[in-house]
Amino acid sequence: MKTRNNIIIGLAIMGIVLFGLVQFIVIPKNNQKNSQYMVQQRNPITHDINNVLKYRNEYMGNSSNIINLFHKLPLSNIKMSFELFPNKLTAEVNYKDTIANINENKVNKALIYNSTVAFALIDNLQVINYNFTGSAYKVSRLDVEKWYGRDLPGLLKKEEWKNKVQDKLEDNKYVNDCIKAVLMKK
Repeated sequence: MKTRNNIIIGLAIMGIVLFGLVQFIVIPKNNQKNSQYMVQQRNPITHDINNVLKYRNEYMGNSSNIINLFHKLPLSNIKMSFELFPNKLTAEVNYKDTIANINENKVNKALIYNSTVAFALIDNLQVINYNFTGSAYKVSRLDVEKWYGRDLPGLLKKEEWKNKVQDKLEDNKYVNDCIKAVLMKK
């Protein structure tokens, strides 16, 4: 009887220790990793393209697909609304903030990145209008394809994406040249 009680007490103590390890070490580490990953998803240079490949679609008329895509891209932490014009093959993203509040350099990189992602994943999307409080931009598929010199879905392989899209965004001259070639101020 005494041995049995000691075994039960030992198992209870071991259970409490394991519970404490999981609650106070394992779960907080996982939460920290998840938080860090979410922060990385807001930056075009560290964004994980594999996270959005599931939004690949032939048609831009699938509104929930486009909305969900943009909610997984950089600038997703900014309040936004959407309007789709399927007859014109155009999507409009309306951000509820000014570029100055967000940071112009961050916005420029994100708009280049987000446009490239959207055109690469949505086959018939031809134009994206980005509206901020006080300013607006228009981006066309033709200009983006001309900038990259190729068909955009071909960029979706992880290494190709990193080399041709993400790594280039670290160069401010590249970003400025791309902005001049691709983003049309409205």
